[in-house]
Amino acid sequence: MRHATVKDFEKALAGGEPTWKNGEASLTSALNWYNYHSDTKESKKFALSYLKEIQAPKKDLDSLEKVSDAEFQNLGFVCRIKLRGGPISEDSEQWIDSFFKRLKSKIRPIVEAKVVETKTISIQERVVDKSKEHVGELEGQIDECVSSRKFNTFNPYQWMQTSGVKGAHTKVIIQHFTKLLLELEEALLGKDKDLVEGYSQLTKPQLKAFINLIKSIITDSEKVAHNGKATRAPRKKKAQPVSKVVGKMIFKKDDNEYKIVSINPIDIVGCMQLWTFNTKTRKLGCYHANDADGLTVKGTTLLNFNEVSSIQKTVRKPEVILPLVTKSGKIALKKVLSDINATARPLTGRINSDTILCRVIK
Repeated sequence: MRHATVKDFEKALAGGEPTWKNGEASLTSALNWYNYHSDTKESKKFALSYLKEIQAPKKDLDSLEKVSDAEFQNLGFVCRIKLRGGPISEDSEQWIDSFFKRLKSKIRPIVEAKVVETKTISIQERVVDKSKEHVGELEGQIDECVSSRKFNTFNPYQWMQTSGVKGAHTKVIIQHFTKLLLELEEALLGKDKDLVEGYSQLTKPQLKAFINLIKSIITDSEKVAHNGKATRAPRKKKAQPVSKVVGKMIFKKDDNEYKIVSINPIDIVGCMQLWTFNTKTRKLGCYHANDADGLTVKGTTLLNFNEVSSIQKTVRKPEVILPLVTKSGKIALKKVLSDINATARPLTGRINSDTILCRVIK
């Protein structure tokens, strides 16, 4: 057996549910009575009972059963008033019809999702579904604020942090609550009679507080979106195949005069040292990598070489020096350039059709 609650006693003291047998209740006072003594769960029950009474299609009833209780606030109360013979105007009846249409439009995506549940859901669809889930949870929080008339106790940003709202979800959240904000602002201005009636249970200060709450949800969503972009790691560039990196490189493959051939340019990428010889100017050069990543190539130019230590000298007897470059060990190789009696000049990184790629050191 159910025990009587405080609200049960309050209902009794208030004279019970409004009736219009003798014209003693107005529409506004009746709505205020229902908003105080009933909740959204009862409002949904009243709305579905109304649909059964007017013999609405069963598929509409089944679909609306799945809609959140919070969506039915005020709708069920107006339906209840109409069924009990209350003074419902033609405008209010149109408002009831449009409200049901809006609710049915909300559940359409759910129906479609069940039809195609065997298909693979894309990442974008998952993001949208999760966004709508967050919207539903936020509406539940708002409903509690409306019921208690305490609009400044809910911190949207803190809730979003603990509920895992990501930047990708905020677009749907902002779009949804921007529409609600416009509706509330119109109700406050009193331009739309139906909206004024729909929110008549709230005083003007309460409606303003409601508007400020929705604004804070929108601005906090924007903050979450901005913070997500600020902390997002930059996308790593996909490493190109080495063959493609050196694909545009122009160099001299071999030289008959000095009896020397170039190495495969693929070996340059990542090496610590590259020896080159210009057959036209007789300049021998050694490129030293700037760091542990080694040398690399862009087009026909070497990159990531140390501009101070990478030098070239003019060789008087290439036929003597070049075999030392190609065959000497690493220790002996270090003395090759220093032993050449010529002025050292910096290397530019440019490789051309006169350049032999003599040797690399990994």
